[in-house]
Amino acid sequence: MNIMPLLTTLSLLFPVQAGGGVSVAVVDVPAVSERYQGTKELEAVFEQRRVKFNQERDALRERVEKLRRSLQEELKPGSAEFEERRKQLVMLEAEMQWYNDSQGQLIEAGLASSLHQIYNDIHAAVSDVAEANGIDIVLAADRLPPESPPTTQQARQQILLQKVIYWAPNVDITAAVVEHLNAKYQAAQAEKAGGGAAKPPHVTGDSTE
Repeated sequence: MNIMPLLTTLSLLFPVQAGGGVSVAVVDVPAVSERYQGTKELEAVFEQRRVKFNQERDALRERVEKLRRSLQEELKPGSAEFEERRKQLVMLEAEMQWYNDSQGQLIEAGLASSLHQIYNDIHAAVSDVAEANGIDIVLAADRLPPESPPTTQQARQQILLQKVIYWAPNVDITAAVVEHLNAKYQAAQAEKAGGGAAKPPHVTGDSTE
């Protein structure tokens, strides 16, 4: 295998500088997101919203079912009361459909916005740690899931999506990013609780995990 084209590409991506070269590190973004305290708070908030949504949806569904049973079991088809109850049922079904669609979209939109904010928080923390350690480029560390997917196509897709195959442990800044990210989060929470400016967290110069 001719590796010269690959070396040429790498030299374009990471050109050697007069000072010695480009400093590269990796970070496990899913691991950072999982260990970020802000993510846990988000999950708790949206779990409460989902529970409330399900309760109200179930209450509407129960009303619909009760009205439908009354039409089938209690009222005579064609009677004025039957027609009035049928109109009520149609309106209630429409209300339930509107509630499911509108509230479901609001929850999804809010979750998408919060996930975007979490990524911005992670990006800012990675930038802080990289600058403190003199790192020029931070790549997303790739790890295959522990369990194989059910199909060959999915397995091939997972493998082809891997961008960084190997890295030395000393270039992994995941732990440093998590520590700094949570320190910033705790400082922000303390500022909210105290109503004053919190001291910004110190960024360590040690990038090793």
